[in-house]
Amino acid sequence: MSRAPLAPARRSSSARLAVTGLVGFAALGMLASVLGPTLPLLQERHRLDAFGSSLLFAAYAAGSAAGVVGAGWLRTRVAPSSLLTGGAALLALGCLALPVAPTGSLALAGVLVAGIGFGLVDLPLNTVLARSFGEGSGAVLMALSAAFGVSAVLLPFLVGRRPDDLHAPYLVCGATALVLTALTATLRLPHPGATGPAGRRHGHRGAVLLLAAVLLGYVAVESGVAGWETTHLRATTSLSESGSASAVSLFWIGLILGRLGAAPVLLRQPPGRLVITCLVAGAASAAAAAHAPSAVVAYAVTGLLIGPVFPAVIAWHASLVPDGRGITGVFAAGLAGPLVGGPLIGLAVGATSEHAVPWVLAAMALAAAGVAVAVAVTVAARGVAPSTARSRASGHAAGA
Repeated sequence: MSRAPLAPARRSSSARLAVTGLVGFAALGMLASVLGPTLPLLQERHRLDAFGSSLLFAAYAAGSAAGVVGAGWLRTRVAPSSLLTGGAALLALGCLALPVAPTGSLALAGVLVAGIGFGLVDLPLNTVLARSFGEGSGAVLMALSAAFGVSAVLLPFLVGRRPDDLHAPYLVCGATALVLTALTATLRLPHPGATGPAGRRHGHRGAVLLLAAVLLGYVAVESGVAGWETTHLRATTSLSESGSASAVSLFWIGLILGRLGAAPVLLRQPPGRLVITCLVAGAASAAAAAHAPSAVVAYAVTGLLIGPVFPAVIAWHASLVPDGRGITGVFAAGLAGPLVGGPLIGLAVGATSEHAVPWVLAAMALAAAGVAVAVAVTVAARGVAPSTARSRASGHAAGA
């Protein structure tokens, strides 16, 4: 007697995935933006000096890097939904523990745990979304990732409204992470496993290495604007300290609008073309910030122009490597962006003056654009048309 074939496992709907992505990116944006505005409260509570304060940021960066590397190692061993659930739970634990930590050492541990959760969520969330919506995955990822920028703008405003309350912002961040934990716990996603012959896995290894360099350059520019715009504006314009600091929010708003606006564009244009165009245009707008009267607007426009780059790079990788190999290195390179961009800008400012900031930003954006061109040339030399690559990615949309 023949046995009926097993029915394929049900997968979560696209709407469910979209909601999960929206909540996930919002949680990541909150964590990425909350530490800086609450640093004075943490310093006062735990009597932290400058070195102690820097350890908090170092713990966050180290935790994020460890989380991404761990997610890369676990992605073929653990179901994506379990990986996301574990990361979201760690993110929530770190955020909820930090404001009640009785000592500086325990606060440091809370930041580290939250950072690990960030990395464990960031990598699988991007790859799951990039590979679950077929040919339109890049546009969906672009639109959903705008939630990162929205929460990165709103949470500092909450801190500003309640400047003496250390608990409220971390409670919001932790509660959002708990919602994400609940959403991912019942998410149905296929185990990625290892797919495709060896030739397809490694055929674009060189292009993937270059994509990692593109993402490193992009994050160096993004973090460079976020970290140095205030310093540049205070030294070169007539803006007050408050005005110079507030101007950075315009950059983040521009980033949000750039990602939302580029979502429909990515449905009609290959991601590589969008990456190159945005980086070149972003370099021009960053250079325009050297003109003091237009500096604030130029930085906001820079955010608008470079905003699409990160999700477009992830979509580009998904189209070239449907089985997702190499994505861990690409993300890890992005995390190294601030470690490269910050010192470069600092060295330039020390050697000259704050006037060097926009020129270094423009140079880094142009360098990233040059590497993106090299990726496009490498792919073209292998004879894989973008449309073919996109159809392959669509055919493997069930992967990690």
